[in-house]
Amino acid sequence: MTTLDPVHLQIDDGVAQITLNRPEAGNSLTVPLCHRLAVAIRAAADDATVRAVVLAGEGDRFCAGGDVRAMQAATDRAAFVRDLVEAAHGAVRELARLEVPVLCAVQGAAAGAGLSLVLLSDLVVASPEARFTTAYAAIGLSPDCGLSWLLPRAIGTQRALDWTLRPRAASAPQALDLGIITAVVDGSSRETALAWARDLVAQAPTAAGNVRTLIRSSYGTGFEEHLGREAEAIVRAAASPEAGRLISAFGAAPTGRN
Repeated sequence: MTTLDPVHLQIDDGVAQITLNRPEAGNSLTVPLCHRLAVAIRAAADDATVRAVVLAGEGDRFCAGGDVRAMQAATDRAAFVRDLVEAAHGAVRELARLEVPVLCAVQGAAAGAGLSLVLLSDLVVASPEARFTTAYAAIGLSPDCGLSWLLPRAIGTQRALDWTLRPRAASAPQALDLGIITAVVDGSSRETALAWARDLVAQAPTAAGNVRTLIRSSYGTGFEEHLGREAEAIVRAAASPEAGRLISAFGAAPTGRN
């Protein structure tokens, strides 16, 4: 990919970095960007060496949501929005299907569809100036990209309704209190997310992937079915080299009392 591409993909040592690359427009979503995002996510999913994904944005904002300026210029806004939503939902579906941990680095705004990308991530690192908002009602729209499904599961129904009907920005500390991000860091949020991803890959990538799949899929399964999925997943993990190494090391550790 070139610097002109709206999405960059870089794979190193088991970690796929997927970077939104429209910094001049706050990494707002367009149809070409969404198509490229779906392709990048699918490429990461198809690469057997990838054991974690880091999602980030170039510039001073993570993702400002859909491109409202392009929407303003459209002669047929309903058709424009339909095309954009279909492209964005294609990318969101690919992200939701990933079976490896997804880490997200946020600086500046994560608004609308950008907030959905945050909510689809498993570990979210934010810089102190990061801001999070649903945004849709401010321009007379309702949510897309799974936000109305993801948000109530993250913060509860009443909070989700309030935050969507009366949109306002949550600061990074407020988002941490709400439970939609994992940590606020003073340094580079991307470097922290990459360090965490490398730790996951180095320690127990099979188990980490199982954790994402099990917890994310639990919304749509009953308890008995989910127990079966847990059993299959832990057996797969037990057969992995990293589990063998960690279990052996645990068994060899001293067991003396304090």
